[in-house]
Amino acid sequence: MSVLGASRSARAQRPAEPAAPGRPAARGLLGRLAREPLVHFLLAGFVLFAAGEVWRRHESLYRIEVTPAHVAQIANSYALQFGFRPDPQTLEALVQRDIHDEMLFRQGEALKLGQDDEIVRRRIAQKMQFLVQDLSPPAEPSEAQLAAYYAAHAARYATPARATFSHVFFSAQASGDAAAKARAAAVLKTLPNDLSRAPDRGDAFPDLYDFSAYGPQQVARLFGHTPFTQAVFAAPVGRWSGPYRSAYGWHLIHVDAREAPGRQPFGEVRDAVRTDYLQDAQAAANDAALAKLARRFTVVRDDRAGGR
Repeated sequence: MSVLGASRSARAQRPAEPAAPGRPAARGLLGRLAREPLVHFLLAGFVLFAAGEVWRRHESLYRIEVTPAHVAQIANSYALQFGFRPDPQTLEALVQRDIHDEMLFRQGEALKLGQDDEIVRRRIAQKMQFLVQDLSPPAEPSEAQLAAYYAAHAARYATPARATFSHVFFSAQASGDAAAKARAAAVLKTLPNDLSRAPDRGDAFPDLYDFSAYGPQQVARLFGHTPFTQAVFAAPVGRWSGPYRSAYGWHLIHVDAREAPGRQPFGEVRDAVRTDYLQDAQAAANDAALAKLARRFTVVRDDRAGGR
C-alpha cells in the first residue's frame, strides 16, 4: 500500500470531530427546512391566503349589492311613514340615497370614525337594548294574580286627600318678607271663623282665591312644595290659620272641608291594575335579559379599590 493510500485509510477510520462549542443546534435544522420544497410551498400558500383575505375584505367593503328584498324593505318603510307606496321614480331616488348613505357608512367604518364617537356608541347601545328587551310579552294574568297585585300595590289605587279652601294673600315684593308676614298675622286676628273667604283683606293674587276638592299634587303645582301646601292638608278645618309661606309670599288659609285618602274598589280599577301588572312583568323580564347578557362580561373597575 502506498503512503497516500495509508493516509486516506487512517482519515476514514478517524472518528468525526464534534461540533464547535456554541454553534446553535437549530442552525442546521433551519438550513434543511430552508431547502425543503414543502416549506416553500406552505409559505407561498400562506402569503397567497393573506393577500386573498385582504383583497376579499377590500372587495366586500366596496361592493354594494342592491337586492330585490332590500328594495322592497325601502318601499315598505316609505309606505309605513306616508301611508302609500312610492311610485317608481320616488323609489329609485330612495334607492340611490340608500346607496349613497351605504357608501358613506362603509368608508367611515373603514376609517373607524365611529370608534370613539359617543353618539354612535349610544345609538348602537339603544338598538342592542331594543333587540334584547321585549322579546316575548308576559302571559295574561289570572284574576287571582291581579287581585294579589292590587293588594300588594294598594297605594297606587288610592284616591288622594282632597281639600276645599280659600286664602288671603300678602305680597313680599312691596314691603319685604318680614313686613308681609307681620301684616298677615295682624289681619288673622280680625278674621272671624264663620267668614270663609276674605280676599279683599290682603293683596291681589295672580290666580284663584277659592279652590274646591284639590289634591296635594294640584296644590303643589300651583303653590310649590311649601309650608302653605302642607297646611292645606294639615291646618284645622272651619277656621282661619297662618301665616304660611308659599312660592308667592305669605297666606292666611281657611279650610272649608277635607277628605281623607281612600281606596278605590278593585272592580273600578281592574283595567289599570292589569296594565300595571303587565308593565311590571315586562320590566322584570327585560331586567332578567340584561342580567343574562351581563354574565358574559367581566367588568374591571380601575377607578375602585380592588378593581371591581
